[in-house]
Amino acid sequence: MKIRETKDIRVINRLTILNLINKEQKISRAEIANNTGLNKATVSTIVKELIELELIEETEIGDSNGGRRPIILMLKEDIGYIFSIDINITHIEFIISDIGNNIIQKKYLNIIDENFYNTYNSLCNFLDETIKKLPKKKYGIIGIGVSVRGVVDLNGIIRLIPKLGWRNINIKALLEEKYKIPVFVDNDGNFSAMAEYEYYKNLKDLIVINIDEVITSGIISNGQIIRGFLGFANAIGHHVINHDGEKCVCGKRGCLEMYCSNSAIIQKIRLKKDVQTISDFINLVKKQDKDSILILNDFLDNLSIGLTNLIYILNPELIVINSIIFEKLPELIPDLEKRIVLPITNFQDIAVSKVGEISSLKGALTYTKEQFYKTILNF
Repeated sequence: MKIRETKDIRVINRLTILNLINKEQKISRAEIANNTGLNKATVSTIVKELIELELIEETEIGDSNGGRRPIILMLKEDIGYIFSIDINITHIEFIISDIGNNIIQKKYLNIIDENFYNTYNSLCNFLDETIKKLPKKKYGIIGIGVSVRGVVDLNGIIRLIPKLGWRNINIKALLEEKYKIPVFVDNDGNFSAMAEYEYYKNLKDLIVINIDEVITSGIISNGQIIRGFLGFANAIGHHVINHDGEKCVCGKRGCLEMYCSNSAIIQKIRLKKDVQTISDFINLVKKQDKDSILILNDFLDNLSIGLTNLIYILNPELIVINSIIFEKLPELIPDLEKRIVLPITNFQDIAVSKVGEISSLKGALTYTKEQFYKTILNF
């Protein structure tokens, strides 16, 4: 292994300190030295550099333990904007935040035309109007994170969104060419895993399952996102749980998504009841509607098969389920756990998402900010 040059070590130290300030929100120079193991002179030099770059700022005076009261350091949050876009099956959600992940605007656009370029043009028109109205900041728009409810390869190319029929679309290149801003594209499951992982830093192995109109997942192993050889490792929605089952839009039969997605549940309950949304279904379950309870039991049985397979393949410490069904009915978690057959491992921790429906957007914001820091510090 080659020993890094002094310049490289300094860059690593700068990023380490900046990330620590970002994590702690308020921290003194002495606390930084204690947390990182760096000497006080190095910390002071790097803090001075970060202040000059306007990435951090000195704020109020901290508490004293008998000596001089320490000056507290914080991120400088109003230096730029982060755009986060979530391309769902029926709509696009859009968030603008500052560097501190404080949401400035949140918008919602319906996908009324499944032709990609018509949808893309509508998105760009919206972005153009939004950008015109934003006050100027030192770093402007630092990046765009794009979350996709489909298959995304390692180069950020949308390889397939089955329900929209989108194939081989390089939205990253299109947006970067038009706006001259760094763009980061990933599957929504990966971005959701990044957001959820902020709450589980003590764990090394974690799986996040997003259950919405489609089903996606994000896999963290040894603290790192697992994407696989081509980037498709997280396509759990298209794991087959019934070879003789219903035909999926991906071309296979019996995919998990055909039994456990919100759209699959609504399609089944509509044969019995006048139901428009997944929230309507949940309300029927709360009222102990017999038809809805039967469909819910089928949902839990099929989901347990998919999760059992994941557990034996990946052996995670925790599975986080991001689903409005479990959010509104958290008492279903013990029932789901009982249905998962684990004769070898015996037990698996399962939790409901702490972030909720905007987890992929929040993950995209976090990742985009991390890449900005690496760029500005020449990492």
